[in-house]
Amino acid sequence: MNPDENNQLVEDDLSLSEFLVPDTPEIKEIKSIYNKEHEYSEYLSEVEFSIADYYYNANRKVTDKDVIRALKNIKENRDKPISFFEKPLEKEIVKSLIEPLEESPLYDHEFILAINYVLWSIDNRSWMEGKQAYVKWITYVLGFFSEAEEKKYESKFRKFARKMGISGAQVDMLLMKKEAEDFSDEDDIFGEGGLFEELALEEIFEEDRVADDLETGFFLMTDAEKFDFLLDKGPDYVELVQDYIMGLAEKEEFEKIQDFYKKFNEKHENFFPIHFIVGSAYLNSDPALAISYFEKTLKATENSEEFPPEMREELKRNMDLLTSLLLEEATEKVEEKAGEDRKGEMKQKTRKKASKKKSENKANS
Repeated sequence: MNPDENNQLVEDDLSLSEFLVPDTPEIKEIKSIYNKEHEYSEYLSEVEFSIADYYYNANRKVTDKDVIRALKNIKENRDKPISFFEKPLEKEIVKSLIEPLEESPLYDHEFILAINYVLWSIDNRSWMEGKQAYVKWITYVLGFFSEAEEKKYESKFRKFARKMGISGAQVDMLLMKKEAEDFSDEDDIFGEGGLFEELALEEIFEEDRVADDLETGFFLMTDAEKFDFLLDKGPDYVELVQDYIMGLAEKEEFEKIQDFYKKFNEKHENFFPIHFIVGSAYLNSDPALAISYFEKTLKATENSEEFPPEMREELKRNMDLLTSLLLEEATEKVEEKAGEDRKGEMKQKTRKKASKKKSENKANS
């Protein structure tokens, strides 16, 4: 084994926790690293560079949600060796953090705050169009794009910003072409008429911001926290319930979907959207089960004024389509079986004919 391979094996056995210092009561009091970014710039820049580099040079299809999942997985499994992380983006981020942490270890709580800061940065770009709002923005800001790509990005960004009523000065700040302190009062994106009019700066970066204060805080919760939060307040956050359940379906965690569905119905007896959402989660894996949930939706909304007739008609059309697909599938299976049976009969007849011919040939000889 050559030295490089040996070093690689040693590195893969390392975990980020080995470079983190146990927290003190004082450190645990820190709520966020906002306004202290310069103190953590070597760690933040490694994470941001890894994301931009991965998008630009390895995978142009990576989305903001992919990055969120990767960062949360790293945060929750920081005690695991590098070899634990199977996805390329996760590996890149973890490996990039080893050297700065080796040179200057962080407290465990500081590390969590640094990862949370990047997660907030992603959430704070969620108003922009597309599933790659942050990914493309950080790639642009860090100078990965070619001159032509940069101009194209700026042009699209400015067009969208104009639709949102954002001023040129505000756009310059968002594109990192102008510092925040350069703004006059009328340009303040946090002031009246500004992009984040309803939010104060401290609210955006507050560590304990959760979904009942601002929906983007939902992304910072652990899976268990999401489960409990939506179980309690799901009717107020239907889109989050849908995102959560569809995310579980993507990971094929159907037992967890069933557990959530059962407990949610026990707590919120007449909340009909849950049937439709769960039905949608089974569309690809079990159409028959999906139909059963859609039927529950229809039954639950028979006398509901909140469910418009046109939506009910659309739901019925979807159910009819699924039913026809299931019938087609069943018919195909019957036809396939009949075809196999016919093939079997033909083979038997062929064998009988061959056997008969053999017997005749023997008799003639």
